[in-house]
Amino acid sequence: MRLYCGIALFALAMLVLPTAGQGSTLLVDDVRSGGIIVIGESTARLTGLEVPGMDHRLGLVIWDFIRHEIHGQRVRVFTWTTNDLASGIMHDDEGYPFVTILYGPNGAKNLNEILLQKGYARVDEKYLPADRQHYHDLQNEAQENQVGIWEK
Repeated sequence: MRLYCGIALFALAMLVLPTAGQGSTLLVDDVRSGGIIVIGESTARLTGLEVPGMDHRLGLVIWDFIRHEIHGQRVRVFTWTTNDLASGIMHDDEGYPFVTILYGPNGAKNLNEILLQKGYARVDEKYLPADRQHYHDLQNEAQENQVGIWEK
């Protein structure tokens, strides 16, 4: 299993990294609970986010939203790297690479940011890149508006 996971991660790296500045356009094959996205043979996690799983009261709503937005769609995928090389791709504790997903006309929508705005995710301090500090502002706005997971 570990070898297969390594091969899949290498495949994702090879698809994404050649156009690191612009991302790669890839097809979303599946959306799993908790911000886990299947792209071809690879599985990835959304960068800088903790997305509630199916055991959360909004888990099904969040999963359905993500699935409706990107499942079966071509999206632009950006990995979080430390050195712009495949060896520098950041991974979570399960070994999934982190990705940011842009979609819609001209990639105008950022899934990671939309999830924070809707209150469908919270900032993951452990895995928040320095260039994503604005995620805190998006989360704070959702908290103030009491939407999604912040609803009282």
